[in-house]
Amino acid sequence: MKFAASYTPLLFIKPFCKKLNCSLAAMALTLTVSAGARAEDDIYLVNLTDDKVSHVANITQRPGYDNQPHFTPDSKALLFTAMFTVKQEDETTQQTDSMRYDLGTAQLTNLTNSAASEYSPTVTPDGEHFSVIRVGSDGRQLLWQYPLNETGADAKAKGSSLYPELFDVGYHVWLTDDELLLFVLGEPMQLQRASIDDKESHVVDMNIGRTLRKIPGTELFSYNKEHGQGWQMYIYNPEQKATHANINLPSQNMYYAWHMDGSLLTAIGNKVYQAKIDLTPTPEAVTLKQPNVSGVKWAIWQDFSKDCDGNITRMVMSEDQQHFAFVCNTEK
Repeated sequence: MKFAASYTPLLFIKPFCKKLNCSLAAMALTLTVSAGARAEDDIYLVNLTDDKVSHVANITQRPGYDNQPHFTPDSKALLFTAMFTVKQEDETTQQTDSMRYDLGTAQLTNLTNSAASEYSPTVTPDGEHFSVIRVGSDGRQLLWQYPLNETGADAKAKGSSLYPELFDVGYHVWLTDDELLLFVLGEPMQLQRASIDDKESHVVDMNIGRTLRKIPGTELFSYNKEHGQGWQMYIYNPEQKATHANINLPSQNMYYAWHMDGSLLTAIGNKVYQAKIDLTPTPEAVTLKQPNVSGVKWAIWQDFSKDCDGNITRMVMSEDQQHFAFVCNTEK
């Protein structure tokens, strides 16, 4: 398998921008870059053989923000969010696009290439599109979709808002062809269940974290909530429209992923831990004690300390269990 050694920010090399068909249009989301320390986020792609690491590569080795990895259902590509930097007059501005990294060829493609900022690219249930959180010129965050297999002007022209009446969406996961769970910004943060067809939504829970996931091999979904000792996992049953508390994550890290065997993964520093959990524990088993919660014991699944000189945050496993991707966060 081939890996891209690196790619370069738009600000520095124009030929690279042409190769990726990047846009240097006016930025919808403007941020000022400080002269001091700043966070760096790189995405690492891991090859797995029989659940063991066979190769690790930093596929976004450049300054800046690369985050929110998402494997396509066929396990042939990785979608992610990349922030590009340009200098406009006396101000440095930033804007994000949705990228696709082909696992077989290491080809990198800008899928949105727009003047707006898009986050959290996620393949839709029809397999023909991907949904994003798009930041409009007014700063409001809307749920949009773009065609998955088109780029450039064609993709931008076919982009559309899925739920224009619903603002301030932060993160999302698809329940069905029509319904989603949404992290909605507010005081407090809300978990909402929304219907695209009916343009209706209702609150499921409050004070939630940023990670919404489908639990492999089930019809259940997961999210987490913060309490005094860290982050506690919650399970949502969309058919019963019911939610219940489950285990604690073993650290202050709010991010987690599901292994395709049904176990739970999270990170402490640059090591990924694994736990087998009971999805329907008794109320007595769900406590706030650590590290053993609901009879769970956390053990190191993979040690990436030789690859990531920082903290692992977001992570995801491909459906064929042959690839794992994680974000390494460092401060430069």
